[in-house]
Amino acid sequence: MCDLNDKKEPQRQETQETFPDSPSDDEASLPDEAIIYTEEELQAMRDVRAKLTEEHGIEESRIGSIFLAVTTINCKLRVDETVKKIAKLLGIMAKLGCEDGIDDELWKPAAAHELKPYAPAGKDHNGCRTTWIRGGGKVSKEEERNHCHACIMQHLATHADAKTLRNGISFIIDVSGKDMEKEPKVGNETLIQSFYQAIPQRPQVILIAGTSRVTRAFVNASIKLASL
Repeated sequence: MCDLNDKKEPQRQETQETFPDSPSDDEASLPDEAIIYTEEELQAMRDVRAKLTEEHGIEESRIGSIFLAVTTINCKLRVDETVKKIAKLLGIMAKLGCEDGIDDELWKPAAAHELKPYAPAGKDHNGCRTTWIRGGGKVSKEEERNHCHACIMQHLATHADAKTLRNGISFIIDVSGKDMEKEPKVGNETLIQSFYQAIPQRPQVILIAGTSRVTRAFVNASIKLASL
């Protein structure tokens, strides 16, 4: 991820799809998925960082540059909106054992087992990545921190190419095989749901798979809350 204080243009995010810098690099020859930030995007990121620090007292260590960049672009460079969403998310995560926030260590092996709700889904017909999540599962109190880390890992991985980052994802909620009424309560369901809704997403389409009358009403209510 680029240094937000570096004003050189264009800037490129180092992902699996990008190549190391070399004198022969040419912007036109970069792969389609490489992320090149514009100066407008970089300035918005700097403004978000400044407001988080000065107005909310959020240290740089609590919000990594990668997550900040993705959120800023998902919020269409609206600085105040981005700051509000990040502050809200960090507040919820603190209640789930993540007082240290979100850093730039993208792969967290200890949380990998909590990726199980996410199904491999590839890209949609527009060439953007798809998030397919198996709904209805519970998160134990002991796994709250790992679950948060897993969700953030998946979120950042899904937005790791330029097309998805700037155009949004397809979001599919799969509730087939889940009986939400019979699963015992853990006690953190409302807080976990608030965490999901606080992750700054920009889905171009939301689809629900495997619904019954009861689950359809539940999921539709969740989507309505998430869109507020």
